Amino acid sequence: MLSVGQFFSRHTASVFISLSTVSIAAIAADPGFFLGGLLFAGTYAPSTALLKHRQKKKVRQIAGITKEEYKLIETQLKAANKNIQTLSQNYLRVRSVSAFKQLIEMTRISKNIVKMVKADPRKFYNVEQFFYAHLPSAVELTEKYTMLSKQPVKDKEIQITLSKTRETLTDLNDTIQIDLKDALSNDIDHLQMEIEFANRSNSRRKEQLEWRGDDK
Repeated sequence: MLSVGQFFSRHTASVFISLSTVSIAAIAADPGFFLGGLLFAGTYAPSTALLKHRQKKKVRQIAGITKEEYKLIETQLKAANKNIQTLSQNYLRVRSVSAFKQLIEMTRISKNIVKMVKADPRKFYNVEQFFYAHLPSAVELTEKYTMLSKQPVKDKEIQITLSKTRETLTDLNDTIQIDLKDALSNDIDHLQMEIEFANRSNSRRKEQLEWRGDDK
């Protein structure tokens, strides 16, 4: 759940720490190129691991979740990214324009949900079923649909199965859109409260200006 910015910041800090350590050692004992390289590597790896640990701890504290919850959400995010990658790989395998468009839409929405949960791990609990059921089902059905659509034989049974699969994928796409709304629910509630507060403040301000105008 750490961002790209956090990745670069911890590695940049580790390089600085390692270079500083080697420089101090060079002044004090002149370890030489080989030992200096070992000292750099020996400092770089632990400092990077420590900084990563501190970054994760900070994320947990801000989100208000436990270490176990963090690990669970992190695992689900990794699994979701793999599922989204699988969906993307099926773009050119489907042989229906409507299925192709549907797959792109499903992938786009799924990426948005994952991105929001990564930014705010608490949102995971608003969309648990997306990670546990909806996205995995979409991937499984898409895989089976592409497999069947490529078969040279298209008898009535296969055609019926393909049609039912498309209908189910349509329903799943609608469900994933609802998941997106659930992920946004807290933000929408907060925004509505901000709007209500701003409207009340504006109303009071107008009343004050009108009252002052009446007094003149």
